[in-house]
Amino acid sequence: MTASGVPQGDGPRPGGAPGTAKPAVDRHHAAPPAGQVAPGQTAGGETSPGPAAPDPGGHPDDAIPFRRHVGIRVVEAGGGRAVLVLPARPEVGNRFGNVHGGALATLVDGAMSNAILSRLPAHDRIGGTVELSIRFLEPATGDVRAEGRVLRVGGRIAFAQADVWDERGRMVATAQGSYVLHRQRPPEEPAPPDSSGRGSQPG
Repeated sequence: MTASGVPQGDGPRPGGAPGTAKPAVDRHHAAPPAGQVAPGQTAGGETSPGPAAPDPGGHPDDAIPFRRHVGIRVVEAGGGRAVLVLPARPEVGNRFGNVHGGALATLVDGAMSNAILSRLPAHDRIGGTVELSIRFLEPATGDVRAEGRVLRVGGRIAFAQADVWDERGRMVATAQGSYVLHRQRPPEEPAPPDSSGRGSQPG
């Protein structure tokens, strides 16, 4: 709108009919700046293959759909500790060429939950994330690795923390989280046989 109160769209526009506006630019699908790689493409312009299918011999949590989409893999888990890695891919980058903060948050969430799972009995499960806080220390570049550690496992809530390093060995993020637990009673074992023989005698 101009200072006179007349909408600018009502006047003539150079190179076009009066009252017509230029088509809007879709910022979500705009071409990336020169030198950057568009999501889903490699530097040569061809479409990238995306995350690999889960390794049949890998960790069961590698098959979680969103983790597969991002490309996160469990390297080790046991004794209240878990290590997960996120390989560098254009799909997990931000506009500056660093690893996106949302991908790092997913990585630490997985590292902490897997650390807690390694301390639970086989019949117990994590019901979900109650709270997750992450502090970004440095821009992360290349492959990143997160180590999750259990702080405390209670009756219904477990607490953990995680640190993240990039391929240059810099600590780029720290996180803490709490998780609700689904405790399940272990399956009942069959009663031992009556060794006295009284139960086998006819009445």
